[in-house]
Amino acid sequence: MTIEYNGDPERLRGSANNTAACLGELESHLKALFMVQDDLHDAVQSKGTGVAIYNSLGDAHSKGKILAGTLQEIIDELNNTGVQVELQDLEGAGRVNAALGNDHAVDAGSWSESSAAKINTSW
Repeated sequence: MTIEYNGDPERLRGSANNTAACLGELESHLKALFMVQDDLHDAVQSKGTGVAIYNSLGDAHSKGKILAGTLQEIIDELNNTGVQVELQDLEGAGRVNAALGNDHAVDAGSWSESSAAKINTSW
């Protein structure tokens, strides 16, 4: 079963670039979270609360890193798909141009009444 895709490679690359911008923002926030984790742990007077904050921020940081990895996979796939779609379009156009020939007209051959196969109607 063939799946037909009519997407625009430029839009795929544009989506990849937008996702990359979001990934950059996420990574900036993750760095800030990592930097503040130790400060909050030290600043909180209650040892139990400080440890809980430290662990919660560490967990959030880990989940953010997993999300960042997934976003990177999406970016890579969007870029790869855009390139593949563009290559398939070019290959398809090449096949059409080759079929058209130099005069860019469809070569359907010639037909005459004498060259047509006779149909047997005597049953």
